[in-house]
Amino acid sequence: MDKISKYILKEFLPSFFTIFFILGTIVSLIFIISISNMTSNIKITFLELFEMYLLSLPQIIFLSLSISFFIASVNVYSKFSETFELIALFSLGFKPFKVLKPIAVLALIFTIINVFILFISIPYSKAAFNNFKAKKAQEAKFNFQSAKISQQLGEWSLFASSAKNKHFNKVYLFNSEKKEFIFANEAKLYIKNRVLSFKLQNGRLYDFNKSFQIKYQNMQINQIIPTTRLSLLNFKNYFKINKKLFTHYLPFALIPIALLFFIPVFSFFHPRLHKNHSLIYSILLLSIYIVFSFVNKKFEMALIIPFIFLIIGGIFYKWKIKF
Repeated sequence: MDKISKYILKEFLPSFFTIFFILGTIVSLIFIISISNMTSNIKITFLELFEMYLLSLPQIIFLSLSISFFIASVNVYSKFSETFELIALFSLGFKPFKVLKPIAVLALIFTIINVFILFISIPYSKAAFNNFKAKKAQEAKFNFQSAKISQQLGEWSLFASSAKNKHFNKVYLFNSEKKEFIFANEAKLYIKNRVLSFKLQNGRLYDFNKSFQIKYQNMQINQIIPTTRLSLLNFKNYFKINKKLFTHYLPFALIPIALLFFIPVFSFFHPRLHKNHSLIYSILLLSIYIVFSFVNKKFEMALIIPFIFLIIGGIFYKWKIKF
């Protein structure tokens, strides 16, 4: 790597990490608020909230990475233009693409990282997130309180004399339709192999319709927790489940390459002849690109949109960059 490339990367990295940190923090706050809203009816601890945030981290990194790269690249080259460093390089015979080359290499690396996150990390983390949420939702249905009437367990009305850490004493259940009554001295709520179980111990079951009673030592009421299972080996099914996700986010993954030629278009300028509007142009372009990405409903278009922006950027680059 030559000295010019090293110098460009040296100036780029601090700018990138600063923007990435700020943008990542904003996106994180949005995700935390979203998680809080989704779990408003579910009792979760701070550690469980943190676990759900960690499962959202691939999406947060993914959304922040491409935007930070593009803004930081434009920002660095704009700074070089304003300080006449680009003018000096071009005067020494450096071609525009030679100056752009270190960022172009980074654009390729960032795109590969984005594609990996999109097609591998996000689907698995999203499935784990949904499974965790389903688990907590089922637990909430079994979140019984002591000495409180009108609590429901499916078709059963439930009353417990005392409850502590998912252990219950003197539990009474009544099914008004079947005219059945269950009493248990003890009960315990637990999860095993994605099955949420309410285990009753040492009690009696009364059937008023048939006029009989059964004494039991152990009885279980089970609830299967719905889960999403993914396997990359079964790619056809894997793609089918995540097609909507890929359709919306694939253009995002390709931002570094798709908008590469817009970097010099916005940031290569003569400071005495042009004012620096690079940040405004960058935000405007990203807004247009993102709107096209999220309006799109077809996977094929998710590949065509970045290609169109790459071509348009290349045309503007050939037209404007005349150093």
